[in-house]
Amino acid sequence: MFKSITFEVIGSQRLACAGCEERVEDLLKALEGVGQVRAQARKQRIEVLFDTAKLDAGAIAERLSQAGYETTVSG
Repeated sequence: MFKSITFEVIGSQRLACAGCEERVEDLLKALEGVGQVRAQARKQRIEVLFDTAKLDAGAIAERLSQAGYETTVSG
């Protein structure tokens, strides 16, 4: 089952440009179970569509953290 989740970047390292967006999108698309990713520097948001049978939101947040992005789940 696929689920959509939105992360908001809240730390000091921000999404600053299209290059940052591409880097985050490629980083998350490499995770097994991720279907789509859309990073938006203007809104500091990362939208992810993922398969809950293969991955959980915590693993996605951890990958973002490893890349230096502190995030929270946006409601």
